[in-house]
Amino acid sequence: MTKTKATLIHLSLSIIVIGLFILTVLYIWYPQPFFAISGVIEPLKLLIIVDVIVGPLLTFIVYKKGKKNLKFDLSVIVIMQIVALIYGAFTIYSGRAGLLVVNNGQFYYLAEKFASNDELQFAELKPSIFTPPKMAYMPSSNYLDVYSAYAEFVPLDSFEEMLLPYSLSVANMQAQFSSKQEQIELLSKKYSTEDIVFFILDKENIKYYVVFSIKQNRIIDYLKF
Repeated sequence: MTKTKATLIHLSLSIIVIGLFILTVLYIWYPQPFFAISGVIEPLKLLIIVDVIVGPLLTFIVYKKGKKNLKFDLSVIVIMQIVALIYGAFTIYSGRAGLLVVNNGQFYYLAEKFASNDELQFAELKPSIFTPPKMAYMPSSNYLDVYSAYAEFVPLDSFEEMLLPYSLSVANMQAQFSSKQEQIELLSKKYSTEDIVFFILDKENIKYYVVFSIKQNRIIDYLKF
């Protein structure tokens, strides 16, 4: 096998593995708009560089047909890629939105590393590796810190009762943010069949205005500032 062929095979396999991982990130762990607002793109870029560029490049450098210890060299490269993938996947998974908790009329982004708390009373609220972010409601207003109130969380099962009173309509948003009227109108047209409203989402004390689809009962976009 030539150096070029070995490198291309390695590159192809790396692209397939990383491609499947990226699909998992985009459609399960970080469905939009969470991919955009989470900052996950940076560790993902680093993972792609190591596994798709550095790995095959090292194969190109060390590969020589008939070379002594070639299997060992290639094994070291593959192990390096696997370790990078495991570490990167763990880091990315830990930062994803495991729970979206509604408290006092706004959503709170609870990263996976916090959302797996054993104090959660409902099994359906406990996130797993194969589920997108789950929504919960905190009925008690005595807890200002959602991280201290896992036992209070209940499933978010009634939009009209738990969310609707706190929602912001398209008109409300346009009146509140006159400089963003055009962007809000574009979102309204983009999701004209979804019956959308807006909510505040708090992620580590940074506020976002997210688009909530009443039809799909989930967050589908956000207003960029």
